[in-house]
Amino acid sequence: MTASIIDSEFYGDGWSTAELRTVFDSRRRYQRWLDVEAALARVQGRLGVIPEKAAQEISAQAKIERIDMDKLKEELKQTQHSLMPLLRGLQRVCENNYGEFIHYGATTQDIEDTGMILELKDAWNILFRDLRTAEALLIDLSVRHRDEVMAGRTHGQQALPITLGLKFAIWASEIRRHLERFKEMRNRLFVVMLHGGAGTAAALGPKAVETIHLFAKELNLGMPDAGWGNARDNMAEYAVCVAMAAATIGKISNEIFELGRSETGEFSEALPEGYVGSSTMPHKRNPEICEQVVMLSRVIRSHATVAIEAIGCANERDSRSWRTDWWSLPECSMMFGAMLAMTNKLLATMNIHHDRIAENLDLQKGLLLSEGLMFLLGGKIGKQTAHHVVSRACRIAFENGRPLKEALLEMEEFTSRLSRQEIEDLFDYDKHVGAAGAFVDAVAATSRRLRKSDENLMNGN
Repeated sequence: MTASIIDSEFYGDGWSTAELRTVFDSRRRYQRWLDVEAALARVQGRLGVIPEKAAQEISAQAKIERIDMDKLKEELKQTQHSLMPLLRGLQRVCENNYGEFIHYGATTQDIEDTGMILELKDAWNILFRDLRTAEALLIDLSVRHRDEVMAGRTHGQQALPITLGLKFAIWASEIRRHLERFKEMRNRLFVVMLHGGAGTAAALGPKAVETIHLFAKELNLGMPDAGWGNARDNMAEYAVCVAMAAATIGKISNEIFELGRSETGEFSEALPEGYVGSSTMPHKRNPEICEQVVMLSRVIRSHATVAIEAIGCANERDSRSWRTDWWSLPECSMMFGAMLAMTNKLLATMNIHHDRIAENLDLQKGLLLSEGLMFLLGGKIGKQTAHHVVSRACRIAFENGRPLKEALLEMEEFTSRLSRQEIEDLFDYDKHVGAAGAFVDAVAATSRRLRKSDENLMNGN
């Protein structure tokens, strides 16, 4: 039984994925804390800080299935401490009193923060993988539709001809920038914390620096120059990068939503057999995926705000700040994972209605070609004067519901300066997309090049 929508057995897949729920599972979190304690014990055993046999016993017993969970829950209520009941449970199963050497020189936040970094590393691998999938799907779409002309829109109005391939390519390029940000954050984020109660690591003794170095190596994490218990910018960077990427994914779904309106009809979601759009309107084909993705992107941005607030720590330790990470980071990760899963399905299966794209392109009967007309005429009478003349021609065509070409052929300002053939040639939409195809090619080339550099970062390497 759960009160969280993320963990709901009925609705949870709309808010997370099973894979990411496993990453952030509470028992798995406890196991990570045990893994961190075991890593510390092994390092201290090698350095002679604690007996080698104690290190071996702690490492062998640091398994969640060895812990009495009922006792742990009881002690959580008694102690009001997030880690001590787990440490006591581990101590109870260690033989020969070796449990006395658990958590030797560390403080609670060392273990829990390092555990969270391991948690985020697992989540990072999943999110990075699925974000790359979105990029690949969009690159494929951009190449396949490289030269398909459609109406470009600005300020909610039709503006100029563009290509469908360019629309997809611009989305892919934005996603690639997020992927590069994800790559760049790794060295700042994936580092250990083992610096004691106030950041001096005094309790680790004279071998403190060596201990931290070996501890980081044991966990395949980096070693920071200093502790970061009261410096939460690394966590905030993760949340902000997730929120930025989520905003882009949300924007993509919102655009598909907008262009799928009944009056536009250029895109639509592929609906499964048995789909029901409305309990009262049987004809409805609601864009459920798009709506869910846009909603999640809005929620995730609020998590980023909380993570930024956590930067404001007081003194050398302040749980008013760092404990918010327990809420904001798992939830934004799981929700972003759900967004990516749904978006990748959407991009792989959505319907593109080419007839409606062509129909909408000529919806304004040539008005989208006004820019080309203005520059053609501007070469003869000057650009500013041409802007004024073409604006008048467009207004006449629009107000009378006539094709722009017809209006032009009745205006002396055009027929005296442009031949009929020049006007005829102007009304070919394919000739008004500029360098759109070259831009698609450039985005695809950049993606191919940078995807090669992604490979050595996959799977936690």
